[in-house]
Amino acid sequence: MWFDLAEPCLLCGRRSPRGLCRLCTGELRDGGALYDPLCRCGLPGTDGGALCGRCLRRPPPFTTTYCHWIYQFPLDRLINAYKHQGCLPAERALEPLLREQPLPWPDAEVLCPLPAHWRRRLERGFDQAERLALMLARHWRRPVAPLLLRHRPTGHQQGLGRAERVRNLRHAFVARPGARYRRVLLIDDVMTTGTSARAASRALLEGGAEEVRVWALARTLHQAR
Repeated sequence: MWFDLAEPCLLCGRRSPRGLCRLCTGELRDGGALYDPLCRCGLPGTDGGALCGRCLRRPPPFTTTYCHWIYQFPLDRLINAYKHQGCLPAERALEPLLREQPLPWPDAEVLCPLPAHWRRRLERGFDQAERLALMLARHWRRPVAPLLLRHRPTGHQQGLGRAERVRNLRHAFVARPGARYRRVLLIDDVMTTGTSARAASRALLEGGAEEVRVWALARTLHQAR
């Protein structure tokens, strides 16, 4: 007896054994790529490594952002299904793309996921940044360490303006003792305004980290005011 191990493609519904069919995998791989040069916050369009207007006014505490994809279709659909609907098969679709990404910072000593509060983690059943960090760790051969604690719950960031995001995240993170003297690559799924990455990086540096850089799966280009 033959067993059909294929499942519907997460994007188009065609039968596929890997979460995405070949056509959608190609569209995901080739569409919406970000290219250098990027600002320190991950936005494109700066010349020769110059900072964007926001980063000139308020330089971020992290040194660099590494991001290869724009947060748009079809990647946004996969991330939303994964993050908000608990669609773990989306991991299987994303993992081949992650394996293609070289370690962007060879001096990174540890990968630190940007943590969700325990209540949010309980609602979802998992922490998407932690799972991304674990997938990258297997490929990059770097340890994952929970160097940050999200010690108070925050409301949803989605739909908030930049000032509201800053207020929402004020004093939300604290570094654990293991951050001291380490070069930390902070891992997140989507960078929107960079407010979470700023708050988390500041906490790591205040906790003694030597340097913090950010890796995000996708970057939102339309900034909230």
